[in-house]
Amino acid sequence: MKKQIAAFVLVLILLVSPAMSQNASYLDSVYQTLEVATGTDALTALKNSINEKFNVVIAEDEGENQNTWNLNYVQAIKEVFEAVPASFSMYTRMVFLDPSPVQYEVKYVGFNDQHGIIWAGAGVMTPSVMYYRRFKEVYGSAPTEAQLLSRFKTILVRGMTYSFLQENPEIGKRYASIAAGSTFPTKVYSPAAETNMVTAPGKIAAWIDLAFAVSMYCTDPATLQSRFASRFDFIKTNLMNGQAISGWSDKPINDGGGNNNGGNDNASGTVETPGTRPPPVIPDGDYMPVVTQVDVGIAAASLPAEHKEAPELMRSAIAELFAELPKFFSTCTEAIAYVPTTDTETAFSSEGFVFITQNSWFMPSFVELDDAARNKRFKQILLREMTLRFLYFHPEVTAKWKEKFDKNMSTFDAYVDMTQAAVLYYSAPAYLKQINNERYEFVKTVIMIGKTFE
Repeated sequence: MKKQIAAFVLVLILLVSPAMSQNASYLDSVYQTLEVATGTDALTALKNSINEKFNVVIAEDEGENQNTWNLNYVQAIKEVFEAVPASFSMYTRMVFLDPSPVQYEVKYVGFNDQHGIIWAGAGVMTPSVMYYRRFKEVYGSAPTEAQLLSRFKTILVRGMTYSFLQENPEIGKRYASIAAGSTFPTKVYSPAAETNMVTAPGKIAAWIDLAFAVSMYCTDPATLQSRFASRFDFIKTNLMNGQAISGWSDKPINDGGGNNNGGNDNASGTVETPGTRPPPVIPDGDYMPVVTQVDVGIAAASLPAEHKEAPELMRSAIAELFAELPKFFSTCTEAIAYVPTTDTETAFSSEGFVFITQNSWFMPSFVELDDAARNKRFKQILLREMTLRFLYFHPEVTAKWKEKFDKNMSTFDAYVDMTQAAVLYYSAPAYLKQINNERYEFVKTVIMIGKTFE
C-alpha cells in the first residue's frame, strides 16, 4: 500500500509541476519501460500487438494493489483503434490506467509535453453508483458486461478526440461556432464532470462538445446526422477523413437532446427535499454520531459470517474521518447504521442518517485491496453521503453553488457536482485545486469552513 500511496502522490506532484520535462515524467518512465516489455501471457501479447500495429502503449502502474487492465478491456481498445481512421488515432500514443482510486472516467492533461496520453480512471471499468442508478432508471435493468465494454469504448474515443485536438487546435476553434448553435448532451454520471478533466493547453468549451459528438458518430451516426447534421458533417470531413465508422452500439443515459435545463428536479425520486428543521446543534468538544447496526434477518442469510457485522476496521475508519472533519459539516450526520444485506448499494442516506453496507467495505474490486486501501475507499464513500446530509440541512449552500457555477443546474446535478468536489477536496486536494480552483475554494470556505487536507 505504501507503494500505491507513493505512486499516487508522485502522479499528483507531476500533474501540478509543469516545469518538469517530459523525460523526467512519471508517465514517460512507464512508457519507456513498457515500450520494450516482453512476455508470453495473453494480456502482454495483446498489448504488444496494439503497440506494433498502432504505435500506442497500453500501460498501468505495476505496483502492488494497483488498478490493472482487464484483457477484455484491452481488446476493446484494439477494436476502437481498428474502427477509426489512422489519421484520427495517430495522435494517441498511450492509454494509461490511473493508479489512484478516484473514480473519474477519462481525463486529458496535455501539458508538460504529455500530449497524446489518455488517462483512464477507475470509473472506466467500475462505473459509479450514480451510473448504475441512472442506467436502471432509463433501461429497467443493470448494464450487461457487453454494454459496459461498449460504454468503455465510447469513453475511450472521447479521450482520443482530445489527443487529436491537442495537435490540431484550429479544428476545435472552427468547431466552436457549430457548438454554439445548439446544445449537445455532454453529461456523465460519474464522480468527476468531464469539463473539469480536460486541462490541455488551448482547451475551449467546444472540445467537450466535439468529443461527445465524435462518440455518437461512432455509436449512432444516423441519429447524429438526423438531429445534429452540422456536427456530423464537420466530424466526417475534419476528423474522420471522410470515412463512415463501423463502430459499436451503446446505450446512452443522457437526459435527452441537451444538457439538463434545471427543471424536473425530482422526476425519478433521486432528489431529497431539504429539511425544514434547523441543522443539529454543534456540541463542545469532539463529535461522533451514533453508530449502530440494523438487523435485516434473512436478507443477510447468504452473506459470509464476517460480512454480517461491521468490522472493527470500518468502525475505526469512521472515527478517523470524524476526527478530521469540521463539526459544522460532520454534525449534519446524526447517526450511521451498518446494513448487512445482499441487495444494496455501497451506501445510502436520508435526512440525518447514513446507512453503510457490507459493500462499503467488502465490495469486490478488480484489484486486491488491503486494509489500508479499503479504509481509503470507505472514507470516500462515507464522505459522499455525509455531504448529502450536510446539503439536506443547508439548502442555502446548494443555492450558492448554482448561483456561482451554473444558474440552470438542476438540484440533482448540483448534488452530484458538490459530492464529487467534496470527495476530491478530501482525498486529492492538490488535484482538485489544479483542475478547478474555484470549486476547491468554494468547498474550502463554504462547506469545510477553512479546514484543509493538504
